[in-house]
Formats: sequence, structure tokens, C-alpha cells
Amino acid sequence: MSGIKRHMEDIEAAYQGGLALCIEAGAIEECEYHPGTYFEGGEPVEAAYKLAARKVKAGEIGGKQIEVTDAVKSAYEDNSGIDYCSSCDKNARD
Repeated sequence: MSGIKRHMEDIEAAYQGGLALCIEAGAIEECEYHPGTYFEGGEPVEAAYKLAARKVKAGEIGGKQIEVTDAVKSAYEDNSGIDYCSSCDKNARD
């Protein structure tokens, strides 16, 4: 495997980990009808940062705190500002 491909896989794994932390903390939600569709949850992103810090400190998550925080930030920014599932909204209008 090339170094670039491995690096891209590491970036994707970090992003998915950040997304999972956001979901667990309630900052992001996944649509129950459309897997892979995410929108803003009811909790502030700070809840995900606190959860990440606890898990890193407890050794439940590998990596440096800043790397995990950056992954949470990236996942949150990509999925915040949307407060509903666009697919469900489209289906309701059809």
C-alpha cells in the first residue's frame, strides 16, 4: 500500500471517529431512515469535545488530544447548521 493511500485512510478513520464522538455526545444525529445522512443534534459541540477528552485521557481512544479534537471539529462543521434530514424533508414534500 502506498504511503499516500495509507495517509488518506488514516484521515478517513479519524473523521469517522470524530463523527462517532459527535453522535455519542448528541451534537450530531444520524437519520434513522437514511443511514449516512447527518444533521445537527440537540447538544453543543463542546459536549463532543469533553467526551473526546475523557476518552483520550482514559485510554479508550488512541492518538493525541489535538488530533481527536480536530477530527471532532471537522465532523461537526461538516454536519452542523442542518437541523433536519434533507431526504426525509424531500419525501414529505413529494
